[in-house]
Amino acid sequence: MQLDQQTKEDLEFDSICELLAKFCKSTKAKELATNLKFFSDVNTLKKEFELLKEIQYIHQSESLNLPHPNSEDIDGALKLLRVENGVLILDELLKIFALCLGTKELLKFSNANRVEAPLIFEACSHINSIDEVLAVIREVLDEKKFDIKDKASKELYEVRNQLRSNKKAINKNFEKALIHYRNEGFLGETEETHLDNRRLLTVTSAYKKRVKGRIVGISSKGVVSYIEPESNIQLNRNQEQLKIQEKHELYLIFEKITLELRSQRHNLKAFQRLLVRFDVYNAKVRFADVYEGIIPKVNSHRKLYWENATHPLLKIKNTELDLETIGQNIELDDETRFLVISGPNAGGKSITLKTVGLIQMMFQSGLFLPLNSGSQCCWFDNVYSDIGDNQSIENQLSTYSYRINRMKFFLGAANENTMLLLDEFGSGSDPELGGALAEVFYEELYARNTFAVITTHYTNIKILTASLPNAVNACMLFDTKNLKPLYELSVGQPGSSFTFEVAQHNGITTDLLDKAKTKVSESKIKIDELTTELQKEKSRFKKINNEQNIAKSEARGKITQYDKKLIALATKQSTQIQYFEQQNKFVNMGKKIYDLIGKHKKNKSNKALYEAVKKIVGIEKSKLLAQDKPVVFNKNLQAPKLTKVKLEIEQVQQVEKELIIEKESAPKKPILVGDKVRIKNQAKPGEVLEIKGKKVSVIVGNFTFNTTLKEVEHF
Repeated sequence: MQLDQQTKEDLEFDSICELLAKFCKSTKAKELATNLKFFSDVNTLKKEFELLKEIQYIHQSESLNLPHPNSEDIDGALKLLRVENGVLILDELLKIFALCLGTKELLKFSNANRVEAPLIFEACSHINSIDEVLAVIREVLDEKKFDIKDKASKELYEVRNQLRSNKKAINKNFEKALIHYRNEGFLGETEETHLDNRRLLTVTSAYKKRVKGRIVGISSKGVVSYIEPESNIQLNRNQEQLKIQEKHELYLIFEKITLELRSQRHNLKAFQRLLVRFDVYNAKVRFADVYEGIIPKVNSHRKLYWENATHPLLKIKNTELDLETIGQNIELDDETRFLVISGPNAGGKSITLKTVGLIQMMFQSGLFLPLNSGSQCCWFDNVYSDIGDNQSIENQLSTYSYRINRMKFFLGAANENTMLLLDEFGSGSDPELGGALAEVFYEELYARNTFAVITTHYTNIKILTASLPNAVNACMLFDTKNLKPLYELSVGQPGSSFTFEVAQHNGITTDLLDKAKTKVSESKIKIDELTTELQKEKSRFKKINNEQNIAKSEARGKITQYDKKLIALATKQSTQIQYFEQQNKFVNMGKKIYDLIGKHKKNKSNKALYEAVKKIVGIEKSKLLAQDKPVVFNKNLQAPKLTKVKLEIEQVQQVEKELIIEKESAPKKPILVGDKVRIKNQAKPGEVLEIKGKKVSVIVGNFTFNTTLKEVEHF
């Protein structure tokens, strides 16, 4: 599927791609990331996410280290291999060699970790002939010097030996001439220079005729002359001829290796595609760490459920500034596929809409998403947007004309597999006429079973949304006390624009506001006031719910503390019982022995006493053996510290008191008409019929009771 260019610009998808490209190493991977495309279908996308999960796991592992080699761009080399008479040069051969080494490294990892990373192994399994290609290159390439080996051919070996020998003779002659003319005082300050790879003497021009050799040049002011020593003239000529022979031999070697690699051209392309692909994979994983991205569950049906969805670009910016980014909970499915967001300007409507669109585009292009784990996504064939003031000077289109043309495009392209993102829906023209036309467009798009997120100020759009079964109103919450936006999305009711309130907060006088109100129809003001009151009421209930949640959390903490104390006391009680039983047994046994001593104290012999003790011991032993679980002497048992036990009992009692106080002081859920309640001290439940101030009417069975709110409680 194709990405809509206007939607990419509206949602700043290109900015995401540019940030992703910064995490790529190779030029081709950067190009691929910068021009990231949607996947062709949801099944291909699922496979991509599974592989990314595996790569992310390896990145987070301490024992595994996924190679991330730089994929050299070998397009130039491939072009030469494609041309029949093309011959590689050293630079292109080195790029091919580096590509092969990187591919070999990745293959080695995939083979060694095929159990831990089966998808990476599968992704690399189609690669073959890597060893053959490396063998061809290594036959002629010196890996340490990054040059062709001397022994790449017999002829090259001989030529290079001659070059080295000739070079040695040249340097020997030059050093000899240098010392001689230095001693004569003929040389300039620098003594020597280089020109065309030849060593030349720097001679003061006044002495140039006294130096044997060929004058090659003079300085700009003529002060010094550059002279090739006579002894080196022929040697330098020989050196140049040998270099020409070397180039010829190298050409023959490159011609031969080009011919051998030409048959491997398709494999080389596969090597490059693999490394570029894994370069982008690594970039996606590393980029996700910047905005805490996750891989969501992918639904095969049309259901989208996002927890704490944040705009990635905003989150990255706020993180740098150490600011909080407020996330939104978004849920769309066949039952609620049109989400209409209203509320004050600068309240976060547009950024919420852009967040939905951008995250959906990131999802369909295989990027990690700034959501909480547990979030779910679904696939759309098309994602289209109409956001912001898109005047076209080139085509002489106003904002309204542009939006009409854009809507015409939507009406022609939208279907049940389309997501639409429409900002300030219906604006750009006369409010009444534009609102009517927007309503018609809305109904037409709704009838096509599309999914849409819409922001609007139009009351008729809010009313229409409330009347449709598969559409839902939402608003951006507003602090009605301080007249400041909270940037939190609340689903279930439309929002007020807070036009007059915001104007008053920004210093507009009451007189001017009153005059403005007289220009607006009474019904419009009442609707706006009702919306405002509803939002205030919702904010109040939200505060109450938050207080209840805090109270519940504290109560759970107290219960946990209470349970821990009870367990500790039960353990101590068991230990104490065991201790007292053991001590009692010792006392009883001692008493028996003491009685025997008293009974036999007048006997001159202890024989009778020993027999009596032996008998008691035998009886006790038989009792012990008869028990299934005989008591074993525990020398570690200690006498309980009664003061400490008493203190802990008092602590448990204190916790019980705190639990009761916590329960009584916890904010109670307000009783509303229709709630199921019961009158205190009665077991049978009833239903609230009417509430007037503090009085309430409750029907219980066939009887109606009039009482006060204090006397009823939720059932």
